Amino acid sequence: MNQADRHDPTHTALRLVQSIALSVPAYRRLLAEHGIEIDAIATMTDLARLPTTSKDTYRRTNILSDLQAGGPEEVETIASSAGSSGTPTFWSRGQRSTDHGAAMFGHVLRECADTEHRTTLALVTFPLGPYIGGAFMYAMLLELRKRGHRLSIATPGMDPDVIAEVVSEAADGYQQIVIFAYPPIARDLLDTHGELLRRHDVVIIVGGEPVSEAWRSLVHGMLGDPDGDRVRVVYGATDVGFVGYETAATTAIRSAAAEDSALNGAIFGTEYADEDVVQQPAFVQYRPEFTYIEVDSDGYLLFTVGGVLPLVRYRVNDRGHTLVGSEVRDRLVDAGYSALAEDIDPNAHYLLVFGRTDVAAIYSAVNIYPDYFRPAVEHISLATRLTGRFIARCETDSDQRQTLTLDAELRPTLESDPDTAEQLRQLSIASLRQLSAEYRIVHDQKGHDAEPVVRLRPFRSAGFVTGGKQKSID
Repeated sequence: MNQADRHDPTHTALRLVQSIALSVPAYRRLLAEHGIEIDAIATMTDLARLPTTSKDTYRRTNILSDLQAGGPEEVETIASSAGSSGTPTFWSRGQRSTDHGAAMFGHVLRECADTEHRTTLALVTFPLGPYIGGAFMYAMLLELRKRGHRLSIATPGMDPDVIAEVVSEAADGYQQIVIFAYPPIARDLLDTHGELLRRHDVVIIVGGEPVSEAWRSLVHGMLGDPDGDRVRVVYGATDVGFVGYETAATTAIRSAAAEDSALNGAIFGTEYADEDVVQQPAFVQYRPEFTYIEVDSDGYLLFTVGGVLPLVRYRVNDRGHTLVGSEVRDRLVDAGYSALAEDIDPNAHYLLVFGRTDVAAIYSAVNIYPDYFRPAVEHISLATRLTGRFIARCETDSDQRQTLTLDAELRPTLESDPDTAEQLRQLSIASLRQLSAEYRIVHDQKGHDAEPVVRLRPFRSAGFVTGGKQKSID
């Protein structure tokens, strides 16, 4: 039906957009520039015809006060993005964003850590200062304390030694530790202080970039619990806030699909051969009443969210796909996984996220994205030698000849060796060919000249970030 039913999430989205059009000066101007009258936004068809927005076309072209719904007294926090794709950008946050995040994060912590009943030392290792990740996580955890979760919060930052000092000093007084981290920071901590962590009951919640099932399995092994459920991924963006979270059901499906090509094709759309690197999107559950998500004709996710700085049909340059639970169940049953289907709520909403596309190197007119290299760098066969951090770039010599390069960080105390470099090179070629039809054409034409040059760099070499989010493409 065209008019959204009042019990459908789209009805909430439509009312939100109507409110934003009335209350946000920058959005009113945008509609006027496109010749759209506020009264004309009456149906979901109208909503789908509204202009898309982005950081470049909307946030950076307006001052903060014009982007806000309400007065400055409603702004609790002004924080910045990490700037991994360029100059940091500032964003306003208020209680509504915290409430939304706490509602969803409460589900995550209840399911994977039972924090309403178990005393928990929560370690926020995302950066604080002006950055939104650490500040938002800290505010959410404080809110969850008020709602009955048995949390004590520490904010040691990203230095593994400082994190370990907090664990050594305080962790014995708690039943468990929950660590919130970017994946490379979690790995650094396990590399340097794994023995200390194994003495405690540890859950790791990661965000900021995707991880492979090989990475998850590696971390479980490093925690001494290879068959455990100690790693969860959350998905969000500085612009739109906390969007979605893994559940026991989504991680079980992703794990099974990493072992069964047909299931991977049924759920995620990509089958693989035995020699291929397994490719999977992030697979999370989300709440459309908090974050309404559309997918445009090019496959980009468009987010509509409320709050102090609301956004309408906002593109963060992630590609993806939305599914309702009944669709996921049907696909599982058709693939022969009825037991997994029983754990999926048919009325829940799920999101596949195939990766960010706004930080690309260009080689021979082919866009090269971080996700093309990540499965190779995180391959289980290289887990004892590489940290998982990498930098890909296209270098041009004085004759304007291009070379695709991949710098990968070695684990502490290890030195570069030709066998590791060659193994990573072959895995990278396989991943590039598997993921990019354009690269396959160039590789077929140029052969060796189109293959990446792999350089193994010592731990904490220049360019490898230990105090923020790693920028993987130069």
